[in-house]
Amino acid sequence: MNDEGYETVVIGTGFASTFFLREYLKHAPEGERILVLERGRKHDPMDQIKRRRNSDISFNEMFINRTPNKGWVQNIAFGGGTCWTGNTPRMHPNDFKTRSLYGVGDDWPVDYAQLDPCYQEVEDAMGISGPENTLFPRSKPYPLPPHRLNALDREFVRKYPGLHIPMPTARASTPAAGRPVCCSNGVCSLCPIGSKFQVDRHLAGVYDDPRVTLRLGAGADRVEIAGGVVRGVHYTLDGREHFARCNLAAVGAHAIMSPFLLLRSGLDDPALGRYLNEQISIDVDVLLDGVQNYDGSQRVTGLGLMGLDGPSRAHTPGYLLENWNVPWLRAESGRWRERGFVKFVFEELPSPDNYVAISSEDPSKPEVYYGQHSEYGRKGVAALESTMQEIFSGLPIEDHYVHPFEYGMGGSAHIQGTTRMGTDPKTSVVDGDLRHHRVRNLLALGSGAFPTCPAANPTLTLSALSVWAARRLFA
Repeated sequence: MNDEGYETVVIGTGFASTFFLREYLKHAPEGERILVLERGRKHDPMDQIKRRRNSDISFNEMFINRTPNKGWVQNIAFGGGTCWTGNTPRMHPNDFKTRSLYGVGDDWPVDYAQLDPCYQEVEDAMGISGPENTLFPRSKPYPLPPHRLNALDREFVRKYPGLHIPMPTARASTPAAGRPVCCSNGVCSLCPIGSKFQVDRHLAGVYDDPRVTLRLGAGADRVEIAGGVVRGVHYTLDGREHFARCNLAAVGAHAIMSPFLLLRSGLDDPALGRYLNEQISIDVDVLLDGVQNYDGSQRVTGLGLMGLDGPSRAHTPGYLLENWNVPWLRAESGRWRERGFVKFVFEELPSPDNYVAISSEDPSKPEVYYGQHSEYGRKGVAALESTMQEIFSGLPIEDHYVHPFEYGMGGSAHIQGTTRMGTDPKTSVVDGDLRHHRVRNLLALGSGAFPTCPAANPTLTLSALSVWAARRLFA
C-alpha cells in the first residue's frame, strides 16, 4: 500500500468540493500540499452530448435501493457530472429559522445574513442572471441581468407583482459571463453550447493550482480516525490501495456516498446517514386561452414566490412555482403555443426514519431507504388542487392536468440531509462550520449538511456553505 503525505485531502470534485477548494486556496500557504480524490473521470463535452450521457458510471449500480419506487439521481464524473439544470434561487431568510418562526423543522446554525457574502461570492463566480428585486435581500445586484419572461410568466406578474420573478439562473443572459448566451433549447443537463455554468468547463482551473494533486478514478474507501483525529484517507486507484496522510479531510461525495464513507470510517453519530430527504415536486400542464407561450429566453423562465413563506408554514409546506419554457406544444391546430408547463416544488420535513446505511448483504455498498413523505409534506400535496384554483384564478387558463405523482414519489433530484448541521451532536453530525462535532479536522460538505428541506434548489446554497466553511477554517 502506497503511503503519501498531504496537509489536506478533499473527496469529490462537485460544486461543494470545488467551491470549498477555490476558497481554501485563497488562504492556504504557498507550500501546502492538497490531494483531491475523484471516483469519476473527465469527459469531453462533445462526447457527452453525442452519447447523451454525463458519466460512464452507473450511480444506480453503486447502491442498494430498499424502496425502488423512490429514485435518486446523481452523476459520477469530474465536476459532479454536470447534470444540474442551472436554477439558482437563494433560500428565503425565514428558511433558516422555521423552528423559531413556525414551530416546525429545525433552525440552522448559520443564518441568511451570515451566508449573504458567500452567496455573493458564488453568484459572481457562476455569473448568475437574476432580477433587481426579489424576496431575497442582497447587498449588491446579480452579476447579469435577468432572462426574458415568457407569455405565461407575464400573466403571473400581472396578478402577483413582486411575487413572480425571472428565475435566477446559471444560464448566461449576456456575453458578459464569458459564456455563450442561453439558446433556450431546453437541453440543460447536456448544454450543447456551454452557456450553463459547469465546474468541468468553467472552474476546472482550480485544479491546475500547483498546490493541488488531482487523482481521477480514485475511489475513497474510508477516513482513518484515531483518538478523535483524522489521520488520513484510504483510497483505491487502478486496483491498488493507497493511504494519504493528512491534517484535514473534507468529504464532498454527495448525500448518499458521504455518509456511507463516514460510516465505513467507524463514526457512529446517531444522525449520521439519517434524515435523507428531497423536495416534493409535482408537474402540471396548463392549456391557455389565446396566450401564445414559449417566448422566454431560457428553460425555466419564471419563479413564483406567492406560496414560499408565511404563517401557513406552521401547518402546511411552503412552495415555489417554476414556470418552464420548453416548447411542449398543444395538439390542436392553430393553437400550438397555447400551452404551458409549471412545477410546484414543496418543502419537506426530514425524518430520521429515512436513511443511508452500510448494506448488510454487500458492505461495499450503501443501502438507501425512504419510507414515505412526512405528514407535513403530504398536506401540501393534498391541498394542491385548491392551491392551483387560487393561483390560476383570473388567468387565461382553460384547463390543467396534474402529472401522476405516485411513481418516483415526486422527487427533485436533490439529495439532502444525511450529514446534517446543528448544535446538538445527538441530532446532527456537523456544526455550523461543517466540522464534525467530535472529529474537528473532518468536514462534511454538500447538501447532506442541510438540517431542513427548503423549497429552493440546493446547489447555490451548498456552494455558499462550502465558501463559508473554508473561510471559517482561517477565521
